[in-house]
Amino acid sequence: MNNESAVQEEIEVTSHRPDPIKFEEFINRIKNEKNFPQNMNKVLLERYLKISFNDVDCAFALLKSGLEMRTKASYLFTDRDVMSSEIQTACSTFQFVPLPKITKDKYKVTIIRFPKCDANLYDSVQVIKAALMMFDASYTIYDYKDDGFVEGEIFILDVEGYSFKQFLDLAKNVKTLLFYTSFLQDTAPVVLISNHICNTSSVFDGIMGMVRPILSKQVNDLVHFNRYGSGILEHIEREVLPEDYGGDEKCINDLYEDWLKVFKTKRDYLLNDSSWKLTENM
Repeated sequence: MNNESAVQEEIEVTSHRPDPIKFEEFINRIKNEKNFPQNMNKVLLERYLKISFNDVDCAFALLKSGLEMRTKASYLFTDRDVMSSEIQTACSTFQFVPLPKITKDKYKVTIIRFPKCDANLYDSVQVIKAALMMFDASYTIYDYKDDGFVEGEIFILDVEGYSFKQFLDLAKNVKTLLFYTSFLQDTAPVVLISNHICNTSSVFDGIMGMVRPILSKQVNDLVHFNRYGSGILEHIEREVLPEDYGGDEKCINDLYEDWLKVFKTKRDYLLNDSSWKLTENM
C-alpha cells in the first residue's frame, strides 16, 4: 500500500468515529451530571455522538431523554438476564438479526422476524423486553471491524407467520407496544434510513393501526411495505441479504444463531442496572 492510499484509508476510518475532542467534551458533560450513571459503555457513548454529527448538546439531550424514558417503564429494563427462561422463550418466538455485511452506502441492515412458533409460548411483553435488550447489546458493538460506525441503519420487519393469537396478546399489552415504539423512535442512537415491512397481512394492518398515530411524519415517510420478502432486493444489495430473501448470505436461522452467541456475551452488561439507571439526585 502506498502512502497516499494509507492516508486515504486513515481518513475513511477516522470518519467512522466521532471527533475525539468533542467526545472528551461529551464525557465531561456526563460526569458533571450527578444523577447520570457514570459507567456507561464507551462504544455506546461514541455512537450517540457519531449519530449526532459531533454535536455535544444534541447527543447529550438524546442520551438524557433515553435514560429518563427508561425510568417510566423500568419493568422492561430490570432483571435482564439473557439466560432466564422468560428471555430464552421470547428469543424462540422472534428473531433479531443484525446482518454481517454493510451496504455500499455504508448502512447496517437488521432483520426482525417472527418464525412460526407455538402461539401459546408468545408473550409480547417478554418479546419487547428481549428486543430492547438486543438493541442495547448491539449499541455496544462497533459496526466495522476497524472500530467505526455506519452512516445509517435499515430495518426489515418480516411479519410472515405472525398469527391472530399473537396479535391479540400484543393488543392486550398495547401500552408496552406504544412505549417501545416511542422509545426507539425518539431516543435510539440510530440514523434511520428506511424501515421495510414485508410479508404483510391483515393481522399486521391491526398493529399498524395501533402504532401509526404516534409515529412522526419523518419516520412514517421512511416506512416501505413489501408484499413479499424478495421485494427487499429492490432496495438492498444481494450480497448483503440472507438467501431467504434472495441474497447471497447464509440463511437467516444460521445468522440468528451467530447473533445469539454474541448476545449472550453481553449478559453481565445487560444485568447491570447501573449502566442506565438515574439516581435520585435529579
